[in-house]
Amino acid sequence: MQDKFHFLWGLPILITKINSNSYDKKNILEDIEKNYNNSNIRNKWSNSFYQTNIHHSHSDKNSSFKEINYSSLKNCYDHCIQKYFNHCGFTKKFNYSYEFVNYTCTDRDSLMEPHIHSSCEFSMVHYCQFDKKEHLPTIFISPYIFSDYWNSKKMINLLDKSNTNESWLFSEWKHDIEEDDVIIYPSILKHFLRNIKSNKKRITIATNIYISEEHLY
Repeated sequence: MQDKFHFLWGLPILITKINSNSYDKKNILEDIEKNYNNSNIRNKWSNSFYQTNIHHSHSDKNSSFKEINYSSLKNCYDHCIQKYFNHCGFTKKFNYSYEFVNYTCTDRDSLMEPHIHSSCEFSMVHYCQFDKKEHLPTIFISPYIFSDYWNSKKMINLLDKSNTNESWLFSEWKHDIEEDDVIIYPSILKHFLRNIKSNKKRITIATNIYISEEHLY
């Protein structure tokens, strides 16, 4: 797949792909599925009237779940992040770091409520196991408040729903995602997750990317 860099509501987005043979995919997926079978709902939480009802690992210190070894992904992720920064056109060099912050696993109706990753500058989602026919990608929410007040339905029908240049009219957006795609975006972009019933588990890994202010040069 050719890299796709574009602007969604003015925010820089990169979709690129990781070679499934370039990391320890089999063991990572097996360990995540073992954890899911241990408890298919993990860390249920909600800060709003939405619900979060999914198996996810964020901030979980429960020793009954196996810790996932992400080390084989480091070179792959570094490559993806560097490509994103190159596309963004930054004029100064800087150091960065990233953290494997979470994974999600589900094979049934579920929801992770709309949220942002406020502690970092950018976020990345890796769709490790994803069936285009059965699963849904991450859904992004427009940062423009006018979408709450403006009845744009009659105009939406006139636009190309796959063209992000026309995203200004949409209150939500989801990308055309395939297995082992990676999407990188500014962490302030609110997003959420829902899924449909599936015989195959949908598994993603979420990563937070940090810019080191002390080493801008």
